[in-house]
Amino acid sequence: MSTELSFWKRFKRTLNQFFAKLLIRSKIIKEARYSCTELNDMLATNFPQNIHLPLPGSEGQLVLLDAELSMPLAQEQLHIQLYCSFSVRVANHDIYRAHLLISGTVTPYYVAEEKALRLKNMQLSELRLVKDDYAFIDSTTELATLFMPKPFKYLLLSTVNTTLSLLKGLVSAELLNYLTLYSSGSKQKVLDFHQADIKRLILEEVEQEDWCYPLDETDFEEQLFAELGQQVVVENGFLVFKFHLD
Repeated sequence: MSTELSFWKRFKRTLNQFFAKLLIRSKIIKEARYSCTELNDMLATNFPQNIHLPLPGSEGQLVLLDAELSMPLAQEQLHIQLYCSFSVRVANHDIYRAHLLISGTVTPYYVAEEKALRLKNMQLSELRLVKDDYAFIDSTTELATLFMPKPFKYLLLSTVNTTLSLLKGLVSAELLNYLTLYSSGSKQKVLDFHQADIKRLILEEVEQEDWCYPLDETDFEEQLFAELGQQVVVENGFLVFKFHLD
């Protein structure tokens, strides 16, 4: 019985494909449209992504946790909002961490040879600090004690006005200059310092063509487009997969 059902399922699928291809080739069906909800489900497979941020004498890490797409009417680009975490470690110790919201636009395009959807021409317009319990910045005293011998560490912890000038000769001048950024205790000031590099690294990630959605040829609609599709564009709030260009 199960073999018979399996046969009829395959037969039904083959029949559906035959008529769908016939309608496409006769130009009765010219395109397929995807909503924001469908696109966000497709995009979710690309996350999380880790990006290393080079820093003097320390380790920076940006993690792209999630993304949400929208398609405003009368626009030909996807609007994207990235939800990220950013952290900095010195001497195996977290000295900064924060969640970020990054907004921008990007253009989708289809690569027929790869049967894949890719992104290009990304532009980032806003990088915003999320004020939540994850956000953290180390104090000047804690930073100074990271590099001190233990006998001095406990003494410094009991001192009210500990400055990073105590680290002269203990760490490189480049690292010391970087750590002075934290003396204000401002999470936003640290983020502003790194903002250009964070945006640059995200753009490089996209330009390296790491962001790719291969069409699922086990899915009925995606298999049809993989075989007969020509172009992908944003139109009237939808991502449109075009089977014909005329």
